[in-house]
Amino acid sequence: MDSYFVELTDIGRSHLNHEEIDAENIKDDEALIKAEYSLISAGTELSRAYGLKKGFSYPVRPGYSMVGKVLKKGKDMNLNIGERVFCNAPHASLVKWQTGDDVQGPFIMKIDDDIDPIEATAMNLILVALQGVNLTEVKAGDLVGVYGLGNIGVLTALIYKKLGCTVIGIDPVKERCALAEKMGLKYTAYEEKKKLVERLSEGKGLDIAVDVTGLSNVIIDCINDAKRCGQVLLLGSPRQSYECDIMPVFSLIHMKDLKVLGGFNRTIAIHPSDGRDDCMERNFRIGQDLIRNKDIDIRKLVTSIIDPKDCEKAYEDLMYHKEKENCIVYDWSNY
Repeated sequence: MDSYFVELTDIGRSHLNHEEIDAENIKDDEALIKAEYSLISAGTELSRAYGLKKGFSYPVRPGYSMVGKVLKKGKDMNLNIGERVFCNAPHASLVKWQTGDDVQGPFIMKIDDDIDPIEATAMNLILVALQGVNLTEVKAGDLVGVYGLGNIGVLTALIYKKLGCTVIGIDPVKERCALAEKMGLKYTAYEEKKKLVERLSEGKGLDIAVDVTGLSNVIIDCINDAKRCGQVLLLGSPRQSYECDIMPVFSLIHMKDLKVLGGFNRTIAIHPSDGRDDCMERNFRIGQDLIRNKDIDIRKLVTSIIDPKDCEKAYEDLMYHKEKENCIVYDWSNY
């Protein structure tokens, strides 16, 4: 069967490529998935599309947020033909999914029938936000600053708000602040950030400071703005070099007795094990509830639904026109 896929060929260059997939010989641990929609992860994919990640080579197939339907499946796959599923597969019209594959990852889950498939493409972003929030010792009434109001930043802020926190969304792009407010945040800021933190915390600082940018200077801001015995969560992946005198930063962590947490989301199990229920499966159920109950309105995040052949322009717009594009979804219905 024909399959079309997005391929990054060099810095700033991408196109829609084509290949044949053997759809007849399905192994016991495989499933054939026909894509409906897939979402561009602006952080991870842009780091590859524009060479921000050091040592990266081309060509590569980006993407890890796809929604589709099961066409065929092996006997070991706990799926049914025709079911809609979410999987962290690359952007492609047809995917032969294999459990435990190093490229695609082992994560595939059935989507409930009442969940909009376009909204379901954001599940990976929600899972990243949920795991970050769950890593922190959060209490109702905490003052939380979320630095970076891209997609994951907005989702993280809204989850903290649902838990009863007072949340400040911090971003230099005014359109992102406006969108975060539209989605339910009461406080957003950038230039007046310090004054707002001081006023809302009565001069004490943030209970929890969350970096979702991966930028070292923003992480330093988080450390500066956190209160004594506060928490700093690094939810963004640092990718770019940064030079500074690190001693004052270490000194602040030491003198303020801060807890600094890494928030990489691939550190928990897919399914419950050994009595622990902090797993991807549990977070997936929570994510569907957040979508279903409109605690998070993904449709407000999505700015464009496009044909995958326009992939190069999509990456360009996400990189250089952040005031216009926020979240882009590929529509695979024509492939």
